[in-house]
Amino acid sequence: MDPLGFGTHMTVDGFGASAPLLDEPWVIGAAYDLLRTLGPGGAEPVKVSYWFPDGVSVGLARPESHLTLHTFAGRRLVCVGIFTPQLVSVQGFSSVFQGRFEIGRLEGHLGSRSVALPQDEGSALKYLLGERNYTDVRLDDSLMVA
Repeated sequence: MDPLGFGTHMTVDGFGASAPLLDEPWVIGAAYDLLRTLGPGGAEPVKVSYWFPDGVSVGLARPESHLTLHTFAGRRLVCVGIFTPQLVSVQGFSSVFQGRFEIGRLEGHLGSRSVALPQDEGSALKYLLGERNYTDVRLDDSLMVA
């Protein structure tokens, strides 16, 4: 996949996940596994995470790329977003994501943007929580009009 604009932003939503979506250490480990699929990163990434009664959110930032991951245990949903200027194998990344979280169905979205997860922890956490709120609303089926 060729980078678009300032970088590639890919969001993949997973439905019917049966992995331990409330287990913060497990979800953080899974996020690191997914980050490794983007290639070698050099320095240890900045990590922020937050546990909620309904799931976990994790953000990992490298100097040129980032990964955010949000789980919603009650709805068995998991969403991962990556931003990178690197070439990414969509099929390879999706396969690792689907296998790690034991996902039944995937939906992917590809776009371009120039906003990356901040490198300082305070700003990164604020970004992560805002993205979680947006993801929660975006995936909330109860808001669908019949």
